[in-house]
This record gives sequence, structure tokens and C-alpha cells, in this order.
Amino acid sequence: MYIKKLKNGKYQFILKYQDREGKTQKASITLKGNTKAIQKQALEKLEEKVQLNLDKADIVVKDSTLNIVYEQWLVTLVNQVRNNSYTSYISAVKSFVKKYSNWNIRDIKPIHIQNYLVTNGWKIKTIKHKKVILHSLFDYARKMTYIGLNPVSNVVLPKHNSSVEDFEISENKTITYDELKIVLEYCHKHNKNQRLTFIMEFLFLTGLRLEELGGLQKSSVDFKKQTIKIKHVIDTKAIGVNSRKLYLPKTFASRREIYVNDRCIEILKWFFDNSLDDDFVFTTMIGTTVKQSATYLFVRNVCEASLGKQKNRKYNVHMLRHAHISLLAELDIPIKATMKRVGHSQESTTLRIYSHVSQKMNDSIMRKLNEIC
Repeated sequence: MYIKKLKNGKYQFILKYQDREGKTQKASITLKGNTKAIQKQALEKLEEKVQLNLDKADIVVKDSTLNIVYEQWLVTLVNQVRNNSYTSYISAVKSFVKKYSNWNIRDIKPIHIQNYLVTNGWKIKTIKHKKVILHSLFDYARKMTYIGLNPVSNVVLPKHNSSVEDFEISENKTITYDELKIVLEYCHKHNKNQRLTFIMEFLFLTGLRLEELGGLQKSSVDFKKQTIKIKHVIDTKAIGVNSRKLYLPKTFASRREIYVNDRCIEILKWFFDNSLDDDFVFTTMIGTTVKQSATYLFVRNVCEASLGKQKNRKYNVHMLRHAHISLLAELDIPIKATMKRVGHSQESTTLRIYSHVSQKMNDSIMRKLNEIC
């Protein structure tokens, strides 16, 4: 062991050793003093550090298939990400892990990942998502010293040239209040699922995320003040007992209390009067929690039936949140107030939706400009 005095007055204790491959390595530790007692303490800690590094190397030599590293990575994810994100992570890399399951992880090169990502016909958005998750997996392997470099870092994604149709779809991620009235009228006229019809209207009027609506509990509703508190969310893809588990919202800003108008109060009271659960407000016809697949399918089908299918437009549940934010923009609600209401922590997120200026706002701009001439 040798000792090096640092500019800040502290001392760096360094111990050289040979790894399992015979290469010279260094372990170091920095302490405040350089007494004999401290030197003894430093040597003990360095010997522990060296042994830990050697033990890690042994693990790498014995157990370095992709599948083993993958299983270890999943264990670390459980307490790091939300349940629905955890499911998404598994889904994103499932086919890759299956293909290279028994490969030594050090034998997987950038070209293997490159071919996997660009030869399956996925959309660029899907490819980018899979790349992010694979990077996380291989970065875990790097940190655990299974590999030296993360091969995903050298993957080159194909450049995506946005088409006119892509741009139009991006611009049409909303629905106007007049269009919503047409959809609701269609639902009532054709006796469509009443619960899902009310849920669709409530999402439009509040801007809630579906998992926030699904996690809304009766104790969080204040009819006197006309407010609801967003304190928890559920995993709208989960089944069985997992579907009733409560999680913290997406961000700290997502925990909020918001005002709801008279129509929302009517909808809430209907669900209370037709309650099929002691805790949750919004439930299905059989008393289960709200499911993403059923709600998305319902919204898409009734919107296409009443507004017509359009090549440059896709109807989904999240557009109702965009629609609410656009409605607030039309009403000249300050952006900070909008952010607080919908639970956005980044102003840029709200501004991206604000940028989809509606025809009503265009007419208002034109009118105001004409008034100054």
C-alpha cells in the first residue's frame, strides 16, 4: 500500500493487486488523516474492496449469460419503477432476451442489437423505446462488471423523415367540445356503455390521466367544496388483486387538488349512487377497476362511429387530456394554473399542447388583429 497526499489536505491510500486474469489493478480509498491507526483502517478497507472486486470477477466468469444478467436486472427494477413501467420494461426486451438468452453477455455486440432493432419493421417510436430499455439492461451489466462497455451506446438508429400524415396526426391529438357533444349524443342515442360514456366526459372536463381517474377514491371527493384530490393511481393494465394496488402519481406535481364543475359533480354523484365498490369511485359494470384496453377501445369506436374515421387522426383516451388543456388555453387560463390543474411539472410539456391552436383561438386572433387596424 502506498499513500498520496491530496491538494485538499486529505490522503489517498492505494493498494495494487492482480485480478483473475493476471492484470494489475488498483483499489483506493480517501481518508482525512495519516496516522498509524488510520493506515491500519485503510489497509483493512482496501483488502475488503479487493476481495469484493475479485468475488465479482468470479461471478462474471461463472454466470454471464444474458438470461442470468436479465433476471438480476429485473430484481433491481422492482423497487425503482412503477408497476406498469416494470411491465413495459419486460415487454420491450422480451423477444431480444429470448433470442440471445444463452449467449454470454460479452459476446453480444452492437451489430446484434442494431439488427434486432431495425429489421423487425417497428415504428421509430417503438424502436427508440426498446433501445432505451436495452441500454438500461446493458448498463446494469456494465456496472456489475459483466461487460466493459455498453454495446447499445454504439447502435445507430435510422433517421425518421416525418411525413405530412405524421404531422397531421400530431396536430390532431385532441377533440373539441363541439365534437365531444356529438360523440356523447351518439352514445346516449345508441345506448352505449353508460359508465364508459360518463368516464369519457369526465376525463375531458378534468384532464385526468386514466390511471388517476381509476385510482380516485371516494374519500378524495369533497362535494361541498366541489374538489377532488389526486393522491394515488392504479395500474390500468393489471389484473386480479394487482388491479387494486395504489401507487403514487407520476410526479410530485401530479399530487394535487382540483376544482370540478357542476357537470362533474353530477357524474360523481351518479357513480356514488350506482356504486359497486366501497373504495373506488369509477368502476366497471361488474365492480372491477377501470381497464386501459376497454376504455381505449370504447373511445376509439364511438368517436369513429360519430365523427367518422380519418386517416390523419387517431382517437384515444389521452386525447381527452390534451383536449382539456387546449380548452383551458381557449379560456385564457394562465399556463401556471393549467400546469397545476393537470399535474405537469415541466412547462414545456404544457406548451407543446398549447401549441395546437384551435380554430376558435385563430378566429379570436384574427378578430383582435382586425380591431387594431
